[in-house]
Amino acid sequence: MKRSLILFISFLILVGFGSCEKEYILRTNPAEAKVVIEGLVTDKPGYHYIKLSRSTDFYSSGKTPRITDATVTVTDSDGVITEFVHNPNNDPDSMGYYKPVTPFIGVVGKSYKLFVLADGEEYEGEDTLYPVTTIDSLKYQINEDERADPEFPGRFYEVLIYTKEPQETRDYYLFNFYRNDSLTLNAPEDIYFTDDIALAEAINGITMPIFFSKGDKATVEAFSISREAFVFFNDLFNLINNDGGMYSPPPANCRNNLTNGALGFFRASAVTSMDIVVE
Repeated sequence: MKRSLILFISFLILVGFGSCEKEYILRTNPAEAKVVIEGLVTDKPGYHYIKLSRSTDFYSSGKTPRITDATVTVTDSDGVITEFVHNPNNDPDSMGYYKPVTPFIGVVGKSYKLFVLADGEEYEGEDTLYPVTTIDSLKYQINEDERADPEFPGRFYEVLIYTKEPQETRDYYLFNFYRNDSLTLNAPEDIYFTDDIALAEAINGITMPIFFSKGDKATVEAFSISREAFVFFNDLFNLINNDGGMYSPPPANCRNNLTNGALGFFRASAVTSMDIVVE
């Protein structure tokens, strides 16, 4: 009798645990769409753009809605105004992208102010263009661990970057890495940015985070960024790498330099690049 009672209680406990497991659909209240601004002005011709779109709700997929009828200008600290127009070449892949009407290049030391008029609402952003350190040289070598167990056959060369970082100023950087002129990430959530606290004055062979095959062209692109941009990219990195666990902070919009509740960031950067072919 006692044994039967214990078995019956154990059965009830198992049934109770099993009944707690059910599918739950997260219901979210539709959020008001916000204007999203991604902007870049550099000291290199052809690199400038302003991308305008709108945010979507939690379960939406595909491309975000693009804004194609806005008024967009950029004014430098000397008062020179440059107008940007939507997709001047009518490229179907450039919907929502605005390019300057007249060619110009940014100047190190100047600040740039963005103005956007969309759907009767005004948005502004401002950033300063700081200098970027030059890349002295690139070299490549075989990574023996990767050659022993490559993720992709034949792709086991690593490229090393050599440069000097001025220590007398506080500097911040963003990096892009290309394989055969295609921007390459180890994962979609990767963002390569740093401040000079993490960099020594002499950078002797820091490796690119991707591997190459024989015959590949490897390119590194370095951008100067302001402290405000560094904070934005740090927030963005933490947001997209948030695992949603018990000890993770609740999701929040990234801090930015835009007014009127717009999302995104308007950035001014100096840019330098170098490439090497793995032979």
